[in-house]
Amino acid sequence: MTQIQTGKESPETRWYSVNEVASHLGVAIDTIYRWIEGKKLPAHRVGRLWKFKLSEVDAWVRSGGAHETKESGKS
Repeated sequence: MTQIQTGKESPETRWYSVNEVASHLGVAIDTIYRWIEGKKLPAHRVGRLWKFKLSEVDAWVRSGGAHETKESGKS
């Protein structure tokens, strides 16, 4: 049986939107969509929306996923 939590959730259990992740990383929303497509930013599709776990996003950034290279163009 699945239990739905209401109220405040911890950052570890909460799912974040594209807007929230862009704000968290200090980048444009378009950059988030480019990173999902070309750089494999960890994102999960929920219907038509993309959702994120900040722990996965932060680990991806730390591992060099957001690193800009000449081949990838601007990020």
